[in-house]
Amino acid sequence: MANPVPNLNDGSANMSPVAYERIAANGTLTLGKNLVFLTKASALGTTTLAAPTNPDMNGQMVTIVSQTAAAHVITATDLINGDDDTMTFGAAIGNCIQLYADGGEWFSGMLIGVTIS
Repeated sequence: MANPVPNLNDGSANMSPVAYERIAANGTLTLGKNLVFLTKASALGTTTLAAPTNPDMNGQMVTIVSQTAAAHVITATDLINGDDDTMTFGAAIGNCIQLYADGGEWFSGMLIGVTIS
């Protein structure tokens, strides 16, 4: 009998997915998700990201990925890299950003086709 390839958690071959959500309409991104897929066909315009709870979420990373060719805008007023407010995605599938929570704010890591202002 062939042995399955174990994962690092418990030795079984079953891996749990990361906590994720799909955003198909304007609204609020859920805190605590590690991966967010933007799936609305037209641009998100009134979508928000709240402040990470401090210190509970310090060190948490979230990756936001556009799965549609739309110029999505996500607002997190005065919460990105100090005092920036918005993440604007270029209109291309695969544009993405990684954010890291620390001290009640979000700090950007990797950016592909996303402008912070």
